Amino acid sequence: MRHRFSFVAAALALTALGCDVGPVSPNGAGGARQDSAAHEGKEGAKPYPVERLRRPWAVERLQPGAPCPVTTTTTRPDQALGPVQGGWLAGPVGLGADGRLEYTAPGSGSRLADPTWAAQKVMWAVNPTLTTPVLVRGRRLDGPGVLGFDDPAVEELLLDPAEDALPGGWRDRPSLTRLRAPGCYAYQVDAAAGSFTIVFRAAGPAMRLAHD
Repeated sequence: MRHRFSFVAAALALTALGCDVGPVSPNGAGGARQDSAAHEGKEGAKPYPVERLRRPWAVERLQPGAPCPVTTTTTRPDQALGPVQGGWLAGPVGLGADGRLEYTAPGSGSRLADPTWAAQKVMWAVNPTLTTPVLVRGRRLDGPGVLGFDDPAVEELLLDPAEDALPGGWRDRPSLTRLRAPGCYAYQVDAAAGSFTIVFRAAGPAMRLAHD
């Protein structure tokens, strides 16, 4: 049986870096953590072509000095999960009520494969009505900068609809959001049923690459 996570269990799993991710750089073209449903489908069905989900960005970059239009709407469709930010088809669990994501730089004892990125645990909740993959990407809106997922960092996160459901039906997928600078960011969630964005403010240290 596929693993099932509660929010606490997921945090422990991520602390131990038990997530299986693919080594694709967020600075490269394409690249997502590929879960089984995207490849095999259910019970031998044809795999869903993930490239259909890579739609144009739905949110524009901000003009200098413009405020960060954070998403503060939350829902709690499943009592086994915490509040889901902007939850419709899928959404993150663990952002602050004010749309703020606090992240930290890896310490000297970090087990991260790529310590040039800061990291924060984020749970993704997926609506049980979805039977095809959900693609999550991210970008910075108020300046240069990139957003990645998991470890090693990849530029796309693919949520698998075949994950075991929680008692209320919603699926949960633990992940890491990877950042190198504070600022205003957006997740874009693309599914066959539509796309939407979740804007948040990231707060934490600016990371320096080894050659800086």
